Amino acid sequence: MGRMTNPAKFLFDVDFSEPEEPIVEAPVEPEIPMIPVAEHESLLAAARKVAFEEGRAEALKDLTGTQEKLLTDEVQRLVQVCTNVLTQLDEEQAKQEKDAVSLAFLVARRLCAHLLARQPLAETVALVSECLGPLRRAPHLVIRVAEKDVEALKKRVDPIVHEKGFDGRLVILGEADMPRGDCHIEWADGGILRDRKALEKQIDGSIRNYLQARSNKASKTQEASDVAAAKEADA
Repeated sequence: MGRMTNPAKFLFDVDFSEPEEPIVEAPVEPEIPMIPVAEHESLLAAARKVAFEEGRAEALKDLTGTQEKLLTDEVQRLVQVCTNVLTQLDEEQAKQEKDAVSLAFLVARRLCAHLLARQPLAETVALVSECLGPLRRAPHLVIRVAEKDVEALKKRVDPIVHEKGFDGRLVILGEADMPRGDCHIEWADGGILRDRKALEKQIDGSIRNYLQARSNKASKTQEASDVAAAKEADA
C-alpha cells in the first residue's frame, strides 16, 4: 500500500484584501555589438586622422589670426614711425625755410643800407622820373629829402624835368629828420612816400604772416593725421 501523507493545514494569516505584488522582470541587457579587430583598428585610425586634420586646421586658423594681428600691429607701428619722421622732416624744412627767409631778409637789408650809403639818391631820382611824366601838367610838385641831398638832387632832377616836359613849379625841400634814401613827393591832390623803415616793417610782417600760415597748415595736417590714425587703431 502506498504511504499516506498528511494534508497541509490552512492557516488564516493570509490577507486576501491586499493586491498581489506585481512580478518585476529584470531588464534585458543590450547586446554589445562586436566587430572584427581589423575593422576596429581601421575606424580608430580614420577617427584619429579626422581629429588630426581638425586640430591642424584649428592651429592654422589660430596661427593665421595671430600673424594677421602681428602684421596689423606692425603696419600701424610703421605708419606711426613714418608719420613721426615726416613730421620731423616738415618741422626741419619749416625751420630751414624760416632761417633762409630771415637770412635773405637780413642780407637784403644790409645790401640796401650799403647801396643807400653809396648812392642815396638813386631810388629818389628813379621815383621822381616815374612821377614827372603823368604829373607834367600839375601846377606844382614838392620833393622832400634829407637836407644834405638837396643840392645834389636838384642837379640830377633838372634834366629830367626838361625831358618829361614838366611845366609846373618844382620845389625841393630838405628835412632834418628824414633818413637818406627816403623821400616824400607831394602834388595838389596826392603824394608818394618812400620810407625805408616802414617798408622793412611791412616786409617783415608779410614774412611772419606767411610763415605763421605755413605753420598753421602743418598743424592742421598733423591733427588730421592723428585723428585718422586713432580711427584706424579703434577699428
